[in-house]
Amino acid sequence: MPPDQDGDIVLISIFMALEGLFAYSAFLPSIMTVGTFVDSERKVVMIRQGELVGTFFLVVLAILTAYITKSKWPVIMGIGAGLLALLIYEFSLRQSPAFEMRGLS
Repeated sequence: MPPDQDGDIVLISIFMALEGLFAYSAFLPSIMTVGTFVDSERKVVMIRQGELVGTFFLVVLAILTAYITKSKWPVIMGIGAGLLALLIYEFSLRQSPAFEMRGLS
């Protein structure tokens, strides 16, 4: 790959990582909202459904971006950011009233 394309791949991969995080924010409320207002099992299920939709959106977008750029880096960066987002959302769920009421915190 020519040197000028290396910089383009890095930039596109960084944008893919950012879009990975934004994919979740499109389908889920803020982590403060999750940690404060998720107070029933039904709401926990809804948050996890949002996680699934966000993950599906992210994976498809990352694969398409990798295909277009012919580089694995957009997938690596996108999936890495997605895993970070999932860890943060799951942590905030475990701090939510729904888990506190069940004694699962």
